[in-house]
Amino acid sequence: MKKLIAIAMSLTAVTAFALPASAAASQVDRVAKAECKAERASEPGEFAAQYGGTGKAALKKCVRIEKRDATRECKADRATEPAEFQAEYGGMGDAALRRCKVDELR
Repeated sequence: MKKLIAIAMSLTAVTAFALPASAAASQVDRVAKAECKAERASEPGEFAAQYGGTGKAALKKCVRIEKRDATRECKADRATEPAEFQAEYGGMGDAALRRCKVDELR
């Protein structure tokens, strides 16, 4: 019984640490998707020309490109201005990079 309780507690601890990362990652996805939907609604012709249509596949392509560009920008900022990056996003790790990407996408 003690082993079962110990296993349950360790799984709870692992789950508690895993949820914030996935929640932040999904926040990046939501922000990118909202940006792409806004772009598609405001400029449908340009959106179709750039991403190959206005359907679901084009939206996914837009989201993928937006996230990639935000990642590149944030990594470049982190490399060129580490002190400012750390002060603004609270560190240099993956969580800070996700916070930067959300800011970059908005």
